[in-house]
Amino acid sequence: MELLRHIIVLLVTSGFIFFIGNRFAVASSRLGDALKLHKSVKGATFDAIASSLPEIMVALFSVIFFNSFDVGIGTIAGSALFNLLVIPGIAVLVAPVAFTVHKHVISRDAMFYVISVFILVALTMYFQSWGIGIAIFLLALYWYYVRVIVRHTKEFRGEQTDHDIGGDGEINIKREVVIAILAMLGMGIVTYFLTEATIGIAHALDIAPVLAAFVLTAAATSLPDTVISVKNAKNGDIDDAAANVFGSNIFDILVGLGLPLLIFNLMNGSVMIAFDYIEMLIGLLGATILVLYFLAETNTLSKRRAISMLVLYALFIVYVVALGKGLVVNVV
Repeated sequence: MELLRHIIVLLVTSGFIFFIGNRFAVASSRLGDALKLHKSVKGATFDAIASSLPEIMVALFSVIFFNSFDVGIGTIAGSALFNLLVIPGIAVLVAPVAFTVHKHVISRDAMFYVISVFILVALTMYFQSWGIGIAIFLLALYWYYVRVIVRHTKEFRGEQTDHDIGGDGEINIKREVVIAILAMLGMGIVTYFLTEATIGIAHALDIAPVLAAFVLTAAATSLPDTVISVKNAKNGDIDDAAANVFGSNIFDILVGLGLPLLIFNLMNGSVMIAFDYIEMLIGLLGATILVLYFLAETNTLSKRRAISMLVLYALFIVYVVALGKGLVVNVV
């Protein structure tokens, strides 16, 4: 009965995340249009931050209220894998034009993302105690990424065409800001119960909470990313969709872990990390390299490769579930 209650809470909160995330995405996108940001810049900043809100709140609640920071790591790693394989896979299938990504998205956003994944793997493998220094390092790296984005914004404003700038007509900035703030508050309430339900399901099924977070919470929190990128792809805004995927993952890793870590350190001191399933992060790193390989030659994802990415994600989730139930050996 307890398991059923947690499952119902998981489903209900996922629905709320979808609804709130969609409204938040619209508000943040309009704010980006009001500032006349280039589409790829808007995708890597406003869209990415908006769609990453559930992940950062799960990480925050998991360490502060549930004393289980590995749930936050599992959620962010799982969400990153979902964003990398599932969202582009679906976006390619629904896009009315070829899913061709501009080289500046690959050289800027994709490269920052690769660095972020390497840092996450290294921190998890070699540091058992995450102190304030690690938190500041992660946040400082994201600040550097934002500075690069700002520089590109200034460059693009001298080059952009009407197609590069989104938005039609007058935008009520105050109204969109109010909607975004209310959505943030609503998302905070919903993700608290989502985190609690995930941990409850893990205990009921006798599996590690980090594995449940990697599969269940990650999929639920990735709904806003999916809404934004698929919508952009349907409209033919390929750079916007791709930049959101990479930018969202960068924000998840650097801020989604760095900010909760900083808050916890200021309140209680260092966080002890006992991450026993490094295979998940190795899988994320491998998927990252694979997607970059797919994009390397022509900057284009074909429908065949999109389908292979979706199949790969499904197979890896099956592996994680089998790992949690002890059907395969934890070898790392």
